Amino acid sequence: MREIYDAQLRLEFYQSNSKMSKKLEKISGILDRDIRFLAKISENFKTPKKSSAGAKGMTIEQVVRVALLKQLRQLSYEKLYDELNDNISYRRFAKIHEGEVPKKMTLNENIKKIPPEGWEEIHKVIIKAAKELGVEKGKSVRMDSTCVESNIHYPTDGELLWDCVRVIDRIIAGVMNEYPEMEIEYHNHTKRAKKRRYRIVNTSSKEKRVEAYKDLLKVSRETGKYCESCIDRLEKRVREGDIEARVYKKELAGYLESLKTIINQTERRVLDGEKVEAKDKLVSIFETHSDILAKGKRKVVFGHKILLSGGKSNLILDCMIERGNWSDAEYFKKGIERLRKKYEVHPEEIATDGGFASKDNYDYAVSKGIKKVLFTKKCTSKIAELVRTSRAYKKLKKFRAGIEGCISAAKRAYGLSRCTWKGWQSFQSYVWVGVIVFNLSIMAESLIK
Repeated sequence: MREIYDAQLRLEFYQSNSKMSKKLEKISGILDRDIRFLAKISENFKTPKKSSAGAKGMTIEQVVRVALLKQLRQLSYEKLYDELNDNISYRRFAKIHEGEVPKKMTLNENIKKIPPEGWEEIHKVIIKAAKELGVEKGKSVRMDSTCVESNIHYPTDGELLWDCVRVIDRIIAGVMNEYPEMEIEYHNHTKRAKKRRYRIVNTSSKEKRVEAYKDLLKVSRETGKYCESCIDRLEKRVREGDIEARVYKKELAGYLESLKTIINQTERRVLDGEKVEAKDKLVSIFETHSDILAKGKRKVVFGHKILLSGGKSNLILDCMIERGNWSDAEYFKKGIERLRKKYEVHPEEIATDGGFASKDNYDYAVSKGIKKVLFTKKCTSKIAELVRTSRAYKKLKKFRAGIEGCISAAKRAYGLSRCTWKGWQSFQSYVWVGVIVFNLSIMAESLIK
């Protein structure tokens, strides 16, 4: 007769045999090969006072592994917390063996403590492991640049002015609620600004749109004056050591600076009909570091440009994150130099697209001992001079095309299309984490085969 239920609980730990579990096991083995990077990262977790009381907190290794797991599975912090509670494979990978899983706020705070330099150290260890395991030799390199978007809405002058007014009004309201005895000259213009914003968007008449802009600018200037008045009132409390007042003052000062910039660019562009250069524009009050990027005839992107160097194994050997809308040719030499110095990768052949093409870049590559150099369009020399045989040319051309697939996969599967972390430092960290999990995934699949 079949048993109705199992009366005795099993003591052994359940072992998952899923594809993801095997992949995480391989990734874990790669990370365990050299853990010296953990000591370097730990410098960012030091606290001014040591105490034997209270919770011990997450280990540095747990923080790194949880961050990689989050990016690998494209989880929110809330979903990450749930998965770590429910999924045995994830918990084993993160080395959270017993006790409660850290709450989502704790996970967030710990992950954000690791700076971009820390993630770059981890990336170096992974590339070193790839060479030792025979996954990547580093003899063939392909380069390409791509854009990673900031997490912002499409910027228009009206939307940006509206953002400034509503955010500053909200903070001032918070200050008045926190310090009811504080006298601040203030009137909430949020509704009025919202109406003008909608009129700018919906009207078809240029004259009416300009009138709406003028009124929105007037409201914005008044809000700026209220902001300055509030900062002056908070200054006294800051001198007295009030921490909350210091936080409010810092927030208001940052948004006030953004408001002044946006008022200036709106007046120049809308009222004066002046063409404002991209470097003088502010495209977000929340992600002020965002650049305006245009690659050829493709749509304009608001974020940052990165230079990726890939290998024959499809691994991304290096990632360079720089501010501005630089041309590919400018950073070709720096890309090669970084590969040599940071990762001890000395390529014998290199392939790039036409954006990197120049006689100067070709001569530099040859001087560094690179035997075959390919730009997929003619520069000052003929292609026959750059690559000795047509067979080698075709082979390198096909090899170069592979990095397009790597970029596409990294964007679709590992979040490199759009950064969801806030701030310039966090933007760099996010990109590095995306590159690292992309590489770890490829290495794990290669080792499983």
